[in-house]
Amino acid sequence: MYQRTKAAKRHSEKVCDEIHGNAPAYSAVTASWRRSMLHHGLTPNKQYSASQLSASELRDAKQGLGLLIHVAKPIMEQLFQSVGRSGCCVILSDMNGVIIHRLINTVDDVSFDEWGLQSGAVWSEEKQGTNGIGTCAIEERPVLIHKDQHFRYKNIGMTCMGAPIFDIQGKIMAVLDVSSARNDLDRDFAQVIASFVADIASKIEAEFFRASFSNAQIVVADGYSPNGTPLLASDRDDLVIGANRAARRMLSLQDETFSTPIPRSDLLATPEEVTGLLAAERAELRRAIARTKGNMSATAKDLGVSRATLYRLLKKHGLGG
Repeated sequence: MYQRTKAAKRHSEKVCDEIHGNAPAYSAVTASWRRSMLHHGLTPNKQYSASQLSASELRDAKQGLGLLIHVAKPIMEQLFQSVGRSGCCVILSDMNGVIIHRLINTVDDVSFDEWGLQSGAVWSEEKQGTNGIGTCAIEERPVLIHKDQHFRYKNIGMTCMGAPIFDIQGKIMAVLDVSSARNDLDRDFAQVIASFVADIASKIEAEFFRASFSNAQIVVADGYSPNGTPLLASDRDDLVIGANRAARRMLSLQDETFSTPIPRSDLLATPEEVTGLLAAERAELRRAIARTKGNMSATAKDLGVSRATLYRLLKKHGLGG
């Protein structure tokens, strides 16, 4: 007991020295420590218990993420097959740090429950200080929190590797995390696992995007994006109706961009043709209307037809509305 109290004091002193140091720049971990103490009012050596949602609160948290959970489960199973035997726990949390799905070996169940990594536990940075789930959710980037990089002394036996998952508007919706309590997990190997977690999170995000636009055509936009694979969703007339975070950032698309459908050919250098004469005619009508933002006079002029002809074409293709 004495040794534990002494170790907790040393960790607390280390955190405080970093937070109150005079260095002109702070590391990402120190920045999180500063938020934990100065903004959230936490103390490194205090024995906080993980907040736990009630059964009804957990159901509510899961309800809004039903499609994501459905898409993520089989992909998480594949990840667990790779890391589960080494004593790792695979976790999906919402953006508030609530654990909504967990994969763990039965022999490790009790240990991770003691750490507080059970379904319904809240691992936001506000509640737990610096950790792989909560810090990832705040910084919206992959993070590796190795052992004593955790803010709370109680958590320094763990290594946590979190990666964000973004929704179809490019906003964070969840965190994929792999946590380990093995003493022999060094930082270099943890970094390898962290890179793997980030790749799997991107895969879940892409599958969620495809599932959200199940009736649309999904196209990969040409070009490099550091945020993952840039995906666009377009309807049968090749009008863009959605874009994931990577595509939005690469092509400078905002939510307002989708208030009026955009012809895919206006975004991509190599548009795909719509097959069939009627389909091509209908698609060209919708693209022309989209480009003029619904101005019928300008649309008719761009198409080289009279307004009367334009309205006949609209009626022909059921676009009168």
